Amino acid sequence: MSRLQRILWCAAAALFLLIAACSVWYGGRAAWGDANALGASWQVAEWRAGRGPQQTPELWNETRDTLKETLSITPDNAQLYDDLGYLHAARAQVFGVTEAGSALRKYQDSLLDEAIADYREATRLRPTFPYSWTYLALAKHIRGVNDAEMWLAFDRGLHYGATEDALRTALTVIALDQWQTLEPERQTAVRAMVAVAPEAPHAKLLALGQAHGVTFAAAAKPAAAALPSATATPAH
Repeated sequence: MSRLQRILWCAAAALFLLIAACSVWYGGRAAWGDANALGASWQVAEWRAGRGPQQTPELWNETRDTLKETLSITPDNAQLYDDLGYLHAARAQVFGVTEAGSALRKYQDSLLDEAIADYREATRLRPTFPYSWTYLALAKHIRGVNDAEMWLAFDRGLHYGATEDALRTALTVIALDQWQTLEPERQTAVRAMVAVAPEAPHAKLLALGQAHGVTFAAAAKPAAAALPSATATPAH
């Protein structure tokens, strides 16, 4: 082997080792990040479902800090942003209606602003996921910011999540709160979403409509299966 060949071979080997080391580092980084967030994401999932331990300030802070720490390692994880959005929005709603101008209102607004930023990033990373879009719209609606971004989020949540039972209520509440000024196209889309809801959630949506002076159509009943004719030729 000539001296030039040895140099080229060594350079290629060094490059290979560098690439391998980078692959191991990035793979280990992602795996560590996922493992680190597993407990926090599980905790958020339990709270979303109305289960798990009480959401104390201490446990809330611990869960939020773990998610943020993990995002510093894997900043392209849309689910972690969605989980953070839920944490901030849920915490804001714990305080209910607060007095305008009070310190508590300012804290509540700051939590909603963080939720909005989290959901915004989640939609950027996962643009067809209806939950992030819907809750971005809801967080902005609760914050009183019914701007173009809120309606874009509402439209995309409705487009991608109209068949999701967990999202119908949030989308309907946003629409009903502004029904009198809502564009006819959006009213039609909301009515269509409500019409195909299963019986139990449909009844809740009807009640929401009635509370806002809006009447939705009765639930669409599935068509009965046609009975075979007595004279039909049996299939072979």
